[in-house]
Amino acid sequence: MHSPGYGSRHPELITLLDTLTPVAVTRISWVGLTDLDVATYRDRPACPDFLVTSVRCIVRVDGRIVVCHTPDGPHIVPGGRREPGESHTATAVREVREETGWLLDERDLAFAGFFHYRMLDPLPEDHPFPHPDILQLVYTAQATRHSADWSSWSDSEGWEQRHDLVPSADLPGLPIPAYQLSLLSP
Repeated sequence: MHSPGYGSRHPELITLLDTLTPVAVTRISWVGLTDLDVATYRDRPACPDFLVTSVRCIVRVDGRIVVCHTPDGPHIVPGGRREPGESHTATAVREVREETGWLLDERDLAFAGFFHYRMLDPLPEDHPFPHPDILQLVYTAQATRHSADWSSWSDSEGWEQRHDLVPSADLPGLPIPAYQLSLLSP
C-alpha cells in the first residue's frame, strides 16, 4: 500500500484542487519518466509541504524577463529542489543565483502562483520523490545585479546552457510552455 503522496494521491491536495480553478492546463512529457498534466494556479497552496518539491522564480531585469535555455528548450522559471530546512524564498534566491547568476533579495520576492504536476503513468515503488502529484511554487522578483558578466555566465550544475533577457512582449513568439507564460498575464 502507498502512503498518501507517494504512489497515491494525497487527500488534502485533492480537496484543495477541487476548490481552485487553473489559469492554464497543459500535457507534457518528461523524457524517460512519464507523461504529466500541468495545471497553473495563482493561488497559494494550503497542503502538505512535502508535496512542494521545488521552487521557481520569474526574474525581471530592467523590464525584461530572464529566459533560460536547456536541452529541453527555453523556459522562464529558473529554480530547483529545496535543501533540508530551507525556506521557499531562500530556495528561489539560491537556485536563481546557481542557474543564472542573477542576484535577488529574498525580501523582494512576490508569490506568483504554483504549478501542479500530475504524473499519468505509475512510477516504481521505490521512486524517491512524491508522486503522482507534485507542486512547484513560483515567485517573481526584480534582479538588481549579476554576480559576473551575465552574457558569459554558466550554470554551476551545467543544465542551463545560457540565458537571455527578453522583453515580455517578445515572449509569445518563443517556444516557452503556455503554462509558464500564464503567470505573466494579469
